[in-house]
Amino acid sequence: MSWIFSFLLACYALVRLALWLRGQMRWLALRRTLPPIPPAVAPPSHLTPKLAELFTTSRELRANLAYARRSLTAVEATDPDAPLGQVRDRRYRRALMESWTQLQQWIDQVEALQVGDQPEYADLEHGSDSVARLRESLRGKWKAVASARALDPFALDDLVAVRQTLEQVDAELAGLEARLSKVGEHPYRDRFAA
Repeated sequence: MSWIFSFLLACYALVRLALWLRGQMRWLALRRTLPPIPPAVAPPSHLTPKLAELFTTSRELRANLAYARRSLTAVEATDPDAPLGQVRDRRYRRALMESWTQLQQWIDQVEALQVGDQPEYADLEHGSDSVARLRESLRGKWKAVASARALDPFALDDLVAVRQTLEQVDAELAGLEARLSKVGEHPYRDRFAA
């Protein structure tokens, strides 16, 4: 009876080792295709202090989301359970939880813009609504991660959906940065602000 158990345990260990090696080979192939980290850029000088702060925060958020997407790609490639359609790696949980918190902080910052900056932000034809909708689409996955036990598996499709949502958020933030950079100076802002 003991040799049967030992044989099954050895088979299980060999399968896990083969899946781990497969993941490492996939990771070596995918490392060159990871999303680039946006470099830090000084905000345009014509922006008000609050809009300049929003520009800087958006750039930092894009960098953090790029790190999260890299981590999700690594999990998808290397997790031994990925060929079975599941992931157990804690990096998935961390990336989702941190991204959720950072997105909420960004949305709160947008909502706290001073009254003088809010019309200028609205003129950019871009609100936090699209980012808030994208963040809200992650709520079910976030709740599942927040309430899960340590080794609970998550569907690989959920990981892919989270990564795609973060890519969409990055595109929205890049568009916002471009529009903030193109906003011209307003010579009457200081005159009417008083």
